[in-house]
Amino acid sequence: MYLAKKFFIMQNKIPSLNDILKGRGQFASEWFLVILRLESNIEWVLKPINEVINFYGGEVMFSLQGSLKIGKVTMQRKGGDGGRESAKMLQFKIDPTLLLK
Repeated sequence: MYLAKKFFIMQNKIPSLNDILKGRGQFASEWFLVILRLESNIEWVLKPINEVINFYGGEVMFSLQGSLKIGKVTMQRKGGDGGRESAKMLQFKIDPTLLLK
């Protein structure tokens, strides 16, 4: 079962990253903006979304806790909502400051 899930995700990695980072339809993003403000110092970067998708993409892995990683994107069950419906949702985590390097 594990290998079947991993194979499915590997086959659908790019469409999944597109949905997570870019979106669909008329509101799909073409650019990705990151602004980092530390006290009076401001750094920023504006990149085409396809370059960002390639940057964050990578190997498909599962953690021991059940989280899924596609490259530098982590997916996990939201949880922590006291049993409400939103606890069944997924959340995706990235570190946008990696694009500043």
